[in-house]
Amino acid sequence: MEQNYETMYLSELKLIAKTRRIKMYYVKSKDELVELLSMVELPLEMRIQKMTNKQLQAEAKNRGITGVTGLRRPALINLLFPKTEDISKTSTDENQEDQSQTDKHHQPEEHDPEEVRI
Repeated sequence: MEQNYETMYLSELKLIAKTRRIKMYYVKSKDELVELLSMVELPLEMRIQKMTNKQLQAEAKNRGITGVTGLRRPALINLLFPKTEDISKTSTDENQEDQSQTDKHHQPEEHDPEEVRI
């Protein structure tokens, strides 16, 4: 029996998406969830996001790639799916990039007082 997702409430759609392990389901709109849940197969990017490290290592083994046991998730994804580089960038990677900007310290003496308007 095929479900009619259009008539369901957003909370019901989110629960179904959660049980199907769809990433970031909680920030998607009703229309996006209806579209995703109606698909026969999720897009490649979403299927990659759902894969665990063990599954990625098994995929590498199936492809005959060796020496992947020590690799982290982003490196495994880049190795197996080179065209999907943006998927391998996790939120922690983004936070580290943002943190690098906050670590910079500017000396007040380096600034022109006229420019700063002290």
